[in-house]
Amino acid sequence: MATPNYRLVFSGKLRKGFKHPEVQGALAQLLKIPLDQAGHLIQGDRFRINKALEKSKAERLLEKIRARGAECSIEPMGPTVRSADAARATASAEAPSPQTERPPSMDQPLSLDLPELTPEDDRTRPLATVRPEAAERAAYQPDDDSENVGTFYERSTVAEARDDAAREKRKRLILLAAGLIAVIVVAVGLVLPMLLEEPPAPVVATTPAIPVNPQRAATNSRLEQLNRSIKVWMIQYGSGFNPAQVTLERLQQDLSIGEQEMLDGWGTALHYEPGDGRYQVISAGPDKVFGSADDLKRETAVN
Repeated sequence: MATPNYRLVFSGKLRKGFKHPEVQGALAQLLKIPLDQAGHLIQGDRFRINKALEKSKAERLLEKIRARGAECSIEPMGPTVRSADAARATASAEAPSPQTERPPSMDQPLSLDLPELTPEDDRTRPLATVRPEAAERAAYQPDDDSENVGTFYERSTVAEARDDAAREKRKRLILLAAGLIAVIVVAVGLVLPMLLEEPPAPVVATTPAIPVNPQRAATNSRLEQLNRSIKVWMIQYGSGFNPAQVTLERLQQDLSIGEQEMLDGWGTALHYEPGDGRYQVISAGPDKVFGSADDLKRETAVN
């Protein structure tokens, strides 16, 4: 049963995301052709490979070519054939002679005859180098505004370099921001505890309290009080400030001093001694003996 034949048609364009040098090398390796011929297949001129292929084989080869970055399609070749030998015979019979072949117009793609092209694997026979005629190259206008493909890919490389530089700059800014945040976090962690920490309570030096002797305290108070009473008596009842005229008996009687006020803290009566322009009141102290080392005295000058 006859099967339809198909052939490959290169549009001369690259698929999005592929670079010209990479696609050129991949096509040269896949089709076993020189690099310059592989470059013609992706430089804007359309090429048709006049090799009759079964649809399954054409689709497999088409998939390999597109995977390597070249825009390509398949188209039917007209009458069906039963075998590869018949396809070759038909291709040879229909191929125009070199003397009568005319340059294709803009709406008829360039043809590249490849008699033994097989898509089973990558061991494809080399393509014969076929270049477009000068008139065809002059008539063709590329889709973009570039004068040649080299300039177009040069601009793509510059754009990619610019994008790489922008990505690297963003990466540096992100790292810098992360470093600043880390520094701030560490600084806050170090300073915040110090700010929240309560100052230590001041240490107040205290002197141990000296125990108070109630008998000694009472004695000192009565000596002071009796000294003042003697000076009051000399003003009110005496003839001038003469300590010799004062006696404790007259003092107690005239100033109505109680009996307890005339005793020291240990119950011993206080003693009065007048002097020259002075007087003193004496307590016998804890041993209750006058003239000993523990006597308590208060001396007052009257001049």
